[in-house]
Amino acid sequence: MNLPPPSPPLKSFPANQHGRDFIVGDVHGHFEMLQSLLNTVDFTPTHDRLFVTGDIVDRGPYSNEALDWLANPWFHTVRGNHEQMVLDSVSGQGDPPRHTRNGGAWFYENPYDRQVRIAQQLQALPIAIEIELRTAEKVGIIHAELPGWEQGLTWREGIELLQAADPATRQAALMQALYARRRINDRDDSPIAGLARLYTGHSTVPEVLTLGNVVYLDTGCSFADGKLSIIEAASTACWSCLPHP
Repeated sequence: MNLPPPSPPLKSFPANQHGRDFIVGDVHGHFEMLQSLLNTVDFTPTHDRLFVTGDIVDRGPYSNEALDWLANPWFHTVRGNHEQMVLDSVSGQGDPPRHTRNGGAWFYENPYDRQVRIAQQLQALPIAIEIELRTAEKVGIIHAELPGWEQGLTWREGIELLQAADPATRQAALMQALYARRRINDRDDSPIAGLARLYTGHSTVPEVLTLGNVVYLDTGCSFADGKLSIIEAASTACWSCLPHP
């Protein structure tokens, strides 16, 4: 399967002057829970915007709805490791049985032409998102970790590693952005310079957790004891939705 070149790793958004911006943790195919949260916060598609920390597919029952959600002009997500597993599989570099064991069976049950459409949409996702707030502060979103944070790199310096001329450096930065857990495992609370807050997913936490200015937003909606959590970017108010019975 031939995929188009990936999009630039960072996508930036100007301040939303007419509505609110919400950031939600890893959805993992639970779009029914996401819709419930949007109803709770009275989300207005004509004015509000929704951003996701990645992993919109796999594990949950409605992963096939991802294309419908991506078609909404107000819906934006970074790439997560589960999207990467799809892309690696279709490019011949992945491990479809491993992906299937990790919730990816839905993808391989699709006909080939739909697999192509899904992969093309996921290939277009940025690795990181930057959002300007009305205060002129900026918040960022990345799935797992900012590349190079452990070396004290700023937000933009870490993003630059994703565009490095050296392929090995670029690949290592991508893997850190999508898979790493060192910062949360170490409970490191050093701030990321260049942002008011950085929102991440990937590492499941029982409640939304803040270390320094990094907010861990994946509260495990794909697990029986988890939930899906959403934050309003300006006020940092938070809401959660339990799995539907």
